[in-house]
Formats: sequence, C-alpha cells, structure tokens
Amino acid sequence: IYRTTTPAKKVEHEIILKDGSHRFYELSASLIRDRSGQPIGFRGVVSDITERKQAEEALRESEEKYRTILESIEEGYYEVDLAGNFTFFNNSMCQILGYARDELKSMNYRRYMDKATARKIFQVFNQVFRTGKATKVSGHELTRKDGTTRFAEMSVSLLKDSEGQPTGFQGMVRDVTEHMRLEAKLRQAQKMEAVGTLAGGIAHDFNNILSAIIGYNELARMDLPEDDEVQASLQEVHKASLRAKDLVQQILTFSRQTEQEKKPIHISPIIKEALKLLRSSLPTTIEIHQDLKAESDTVLADPTQIHQVLMNLCANAAHAMQEQGGVLTVSLENMVIDAEFAARRPDLKPGPHIRLNVCDTGHGMDRSVMERIFDPYFTTKEQGEGTGLGLTMVHGIVQDYGGSVSVYSEPRQGSVFHVFLPIFEGEVEAEIEALSPPPMGYERVLFVDDEEALVDTGTQLLERLGYKVTAKTSSLEALEVFKAEPEGFDLVITDQTMPQMTGEKLAQELLSIRPDIPVILCTGFSERLTAEKIKEMGVRALIMKPVVINQLARIIRQVLAQDNEKDT
Repeated sequence: IYRTTTPAKKVEHEIILKDGSHRFYELSASLIRDRSGQPIGFRGVVSDITERKQAEEALRESEEKYRTILESIEEGYYEVDLAGNFTFFNNSMCQILGYARDELKSMNYRRYMDKATARKIFQVFNQVFRTGKATKVSGHELTRKDGTTRFAEMSVSLLKDSEGQPTGFQGMVRDVTEHMRLEAKLRQAQKMEAVGTLAGGIAHDFNNILSAIIGYNELARMDLPEDDEVQASLQEVHKASLRAKDLVQQILTFSRQTEQEKKPIHISPIIKEALKLLRSSLPTTIEIHQDLKAESDTVLADPTQIHQVLMNLCANAAHAMQEQGGVLTVSLENMVIDAEFAARRPDLKPGPHIRLNVCDTGHGMDRSVMERIFDPYFTTKEQGEGTGLGLTMVHGIVQDYGGSVSVYSEPRQGSVFHVFLPIFEGEVEAEIEALSPPPMGYERVLFVDDEEALVDTGTQLLERLGYKVTAKTSSLEALEVFKAEPEGFDLVITDQTMPQMTGEKLAQELLSIRPDIPVILCTGFSERLTAEKIKEMGVRALIMKPVVINQLARIIRQVLAQDNEKDT
C-alpha cells in the first residue's frame, strides 16, 4: 500500500492461536498520513471469517459431491435457461444424445427433436413456468447426432435464483428405448397368442364347414356321369375348397399352432398358385410378370411355408409400389453354388440351388434400412400397416431349409430379393388321388360326429365305398351302441371335439371294452393331439378335417390292413 499508494486492501490469512487452533481472518489496511500528506503508518480492521470459510468449504465439498453423483448416474441430468439452451448437463446426457460436451454446450433443445416433439416440450416448459409445478414427459423422441432415434422419459422442474425469480428448467432424462421395444414385443406376443387362440377356433369351425362342402360336392360328382358338363364346375368347387383348407393351415402356421412337415415338393406350382391369389388383391396399377425357367425346382420344404415366403416378399414389393404403381417380377432359376460364393454367404453350402427372385420397381431402400429389414419388429410402414415380422419370418424359414436371403436396393430404383434354396435330388411322390379311384371295402363302421351335415355326408360316402355304416351324432349314444354289441363293428371313426364326451375320451372307453377295435380320430384342429399321443392311446390314425374321399378311403384300408396283419 505504501509503494503503490493503493487506498485500501483486504487480505485473508490464517492464524494459529495460542491453544493451537486455526482461525481465518480478513485484514483490511489503509495508509495513515499526516497533515502534510506524508505516510506515517497503517490502520485497518481485522474480522474473524472462520465460519464463512468453513461454510464456503462445505459448499464446495457439497457441490463436488453433487457433481460426482450426477456424473455417476445412468440417467441424463440437464439444466437449461428459459430459452431452452443447455447451461449444465452430465456425461449421461451426452451419451444419450451422442454429442461431445463442447458440442452440447449452449445447444438448444430444438436441435435434437423433430418439430412435433419440440412443440410438445415447449408446451411443457410453458406449463411449468406458469404453474411452478414439476411434471414428466413420457416416450418422446430424441434424435441423436448420428441420426438415430431414441425414446426418452423426462422430468421438468423450475429453476429459480436467490430472489425466487425463474431462471430456467432442470430435470432428469431416462432412455426408455429398450423398455418400449420390450413392451412392443410383449404386446405383439399377446396379439400373436390371441391370433393363435382365434386361429384354433376358426380352424375347428371352418374345417367342419369345409368338410360338409367337400362331402356334398363329392357326392354330387359321384351322382353325375363323368362326361357331364357340371363336372368341371364341381371340380373347381373342389379345388377352391382345398385352397380354403390350405388357407386355414397357413393361419395356424403363422400363429405357431402347427408343426411343419418337410417333404420334397415342386416349387413352381406353388409360385403360380400364390401369384394367382395375389393378383386379385393388388391394384391394377401393379403388373405381375413371372419367369419360371428353372429346370429342376424340387426342394425339401413345407409347401405352406414356401407360400408364406413368397406372399410376404410380394406383399412388401406391392407396398413399395402402392403410390406410383409399377412391375412386380417373380423369377425362378437354377444355379450352382461354388466354394467361393458359399464363402461369402455362411448360410449356404456348395452345390445345386434354385434362386427365387422377387423384384419391384418401387421407392427402394437406403443402406441403413437394408441393414435392419430382417430385424424383428422393424418396419418402415405406418403404424397399423405392418408388424415388422414378415421378413423376419421369411429369413427364419429360409435359414431352416439351409438357404439364404439377400436384398439389393437403391432409393427410387426398386428392390430385388434373392432367396437361395438347396435342390432336393430325390423323387417327389405323385398325388395318388389324381391317379387312381378310392379303394372299396365291406366292413362295419361306427361313424360319430356331432355335426349332422358331416354325419350325413360321411355316411353316404362310406356306404358308396361299400361299408355298412351305423352313424351317431352323440358320443354317449355311440358308446351305448358299442357296449350293446362290441363285436358288431370292425372300425370306429369319430370326431374329436364333441359335447359331453370328446372323441379322445370315447376312444379310451371303446378300447377299454374291446382293446383290438381300430379307431380313427378326426379333428378340425387340436394342438393337444399328436401322432405320438394317439399312438399311446391305442388310436390307429389321426385325420385332419376337411377329409376328401380318396384320403379317407386309403387311411381306412391302411388301418384295417394293420388289423388283419395282427390277426395273421
């Protein structure tokens, strides 16, 4: 002070008292001058500031602890000014948004939200500012620096200064993306379970209806001369009924209610049939071209699943062309996978394959979409238009067959899906129905079904095959008839789902009376009954409705032949 002539100065210093304790003091000093203005000494005030220093130190420790806690939690913490610009945030906030600290500093919340979400957050800030009450915002979208979207849950409360004036907002942000995905998966699983339950009911009731249609149709075909012109129409009714049967099977397959049976099949007829069905459901602005030039088209697969693969790929292609129209091209060709090609596709093994190509001229996809199209629940369709499961199911089916699926696409240039399937080099069983008439018989049959129409058609068809039929619409009545004369029947054919007593229970009662009686069980749908289960019960065969006459006739002869072999 003497050298610089500074009027006054304050100095903080620590003093050790006589008892050894430490105190903090603040010393103010100024120059004392005589009347002539010459310095003659110093004067000042000494203040004990120990409590203030301790309070400041405690505050620093508290702030450090507070910041340490904020930086260690998984949730993002933020503070923004009244305009929504960041004034403070923790590391988790940077990780949630994908920005570095320097990038996020002073950034406005509108930068990482779309317009609709930003308006929603503005309204929340405005409400908190007016009411002073904290609130929460659930499931709003945040756009990360890399362009990906996350879903967040955010709390908002008002920040005030020492005088109680609003200065901004603060709160916590929690990334709930995975939680929302799990919830979506759970909802989808519940939907699928409901579809499965509904499918089982549809399968049972609808197959009973189809059984009556097919049964009466076959009776009409038997009553007419083979050259009658009505035969052609009845044949079309028969084909349509079998397609309806396959449709129910597809519903059951999609809802995971049935097991798949792989067998050698020709794929070209399935493609033609699927495209025929697809044509009626697509707008006329979409053309369908097919080029099935594969000379060998035999694969080991389930025909229903192959149908599903094609329908899913074609449905996606049609969706890509729904606004502008275009051309859907389905082609089938042979190719030999060599070691070099297989090395680039781990799912494939070298050897002869067929390649199914589904090509569209739609809006196409960019690379980011192509990388995710086979992910479960990923979809580019509007909410309610797709489940995100179609291509996942295609991928799973093809992989199960030892094949592979690939896609090539560019924005506004359309897309092409390639499905590779290994060729089966064995023989395909011919359809017996088309080659020979149904085998005849003469045995005595007890026929049981609670549907009168099915009893009527079943009785007539069996009698025309030569059998002597006793028909009942009640399982209890059928049991009484059998008890009265157990040796009066050579075969029992019974429905499974009946009131009072199921076919399964009826079979057990009949077999307890006469263990050697052959029993055939018929069902429109039952997830409980399997080939192993009926074998344990002693039932000789399980037939899925609707049953065509050739199928029923062959199974009857097979069952009775087994019985005759036992007798000999």
